[in-house]
Amino acid sequence: MAFRRCFLPLLAAVLVPAASAPMPALAQPATTAAAPAADPLAAAQRAVDAGDSERALDLLAPVLKREPKNARALLLRSTARCIGGELDDCRKDLDQALALDPTLRQGWLNRAGLAIAEKRYDDAITALAQAEKLDPSAADNAINLGAVYLLQGKLEAASHEFERFLVANSRSAGAYYLVASNFALAGYSALAVQHLGRAIELDERSRVRARSDANFAELGSNRPFQLLLTTDSFVPPAGSVTASRTYRSPYKGSGSALLVAVLNALQIAGTPMDASVEVTDDWALLWSAARIKIVRRSDLETAVELSAPPGVFTPEAWDRRSREIYDGIDKELLKLERTGLGRP
Repeated sequence: MAFRRCFLPLLAAVLVPAASAPMPALAQPATTAAAPAADPLAAAQRAVDAGDSERALDLLAPVLKREPKNARALLLRSTARCIGGELDDCRKDLDQALALDPTLRQGWLNRAGLAIAEKRYDDAITALAQAEKLDPSAADNAINLGAVYLLQGKLEAASHEFERFLVANSRSAGAYYLVASNFALAGYSALAVQHLGRAIELDERSRVRARSDANFAELGSNRPFQLLLTTDSFVPPAGSVTASRTYRSPYKGSGSALLVAVLNALQIAGTPMDASVEVTDDWALLWSAARIKIVRRSDLETAVELSAPPGVFTPEAWDRRSREIYDGIDKELLKLERTGLGRP
């Protein structure tokens, strides 16, 4: 039987049968703190996180031989066995771990994950409710319940949980993005676009992320979704610093000489940059300490617009920094023109 990875709110991912229901986009765990290299359970956790079930099982075997009732080791072995497709043994270890230590919140999350995979949604909700009892303030409680309600077709209950999640994370682009993902997976395109739009307002890099996110694949032909991905509605906040310079260089998307010049100039200057680079038919965006937009002005002219939010630069520092960026672009564009690549 084939298996696929299930994105669950777990410290260790769970694998579920490929024929199971579409999986909701649940909250992802924070990275666990580094532990001493000699700790076999920490090493097994890292192996599980990497999807290396054989390595994890090898590490856990001597631990469980010495301590057959070590609940944490049993929980890890359960997850490793699930990754390896040994679902019956996975369940046995999970049941034993929770019987030994019912305060293992992770175990209840794993149990919910298995129940979701088998479309036992009521059982999943029961397990998630137990996880919430163990940590009422956990950020993932409401989003996880909402995701399962959505799988059940209970839109009102799901929306209530999502709203509870968003109230606690009202300034988090990631929170709105996660809710949008769940609505998209469930086929609620208007709600998906609405929440994705809010995520983009809070952090426009959410737009870059959504372009290649399989969770939004079904919205590919949705006009409002496409409009959201191709529209830059950013307005610098009050008090931002800005600058603009127009170049006689045509905009050609990813093949634009000016885009290459900007990237080269930033790299040569050693400017820290966000890994996200957004390129559309009419503009490109990069992010460092400043927002850098390369935008078509006409068939032969392209502008490079810079902006930074209030408090990042003093007026003097911004004047100096913007000049440095433009001077670097000028030099790199001249180099490209000499090779024939930057000519209009």
